[in-house]
Amino acid sequence: MQPRGLIGLAFDTLAESTSEILSIFRLLADEKNYPVMIHCTQGKDRTGFIVLLLLSMLEVPVAAIAADYRASERELEVEMKERLGELRKGGLGADFAGCPTGFVEAVLAEIEERYGGIERYLNEKVGVDEGMQHKIKNIMLHP
Repeated sequence: MQPRGLIGLAFDTLAESTSEILSIFRLLADEKNYPVMIHCTQGKDRTGFIVLLLLSMLEVPVAAIAADYRASERELEVEMKERLGELRKGGLGADFAGCPTGFVEAVLAEIEERYGGIERYLNEKVGVDEGMQHKIKNIMLHP
């Protein structure tokens, strides 16, 4: 996993974690679940990935998605030393501790090239059909 880094892990997640992604989008498609908080241990890997997919589906500009993702890194500085120790014990390098530049762009390029765009990826690969996507957009963009 080390040579592929977080970007490679994200590509694997696109391909292999579709049932988990579908579960999250099902929750987001039901307005009874709002307000919603999406979180994980550090907020950059699993959370960052899901938020990236969501913001892309909502047609947020790539630069804004990337800036949002990179903003998480500031909050990680407090525990960076401890996190680096944990990563090294697991055989991973420092690049897994931060929010790599180009992550968002690489993931969105992979979605475009391999799946034909975010809507097709969500619909055909994950199972988030057009109706579910429309519900999420209405809830998030027109509260």
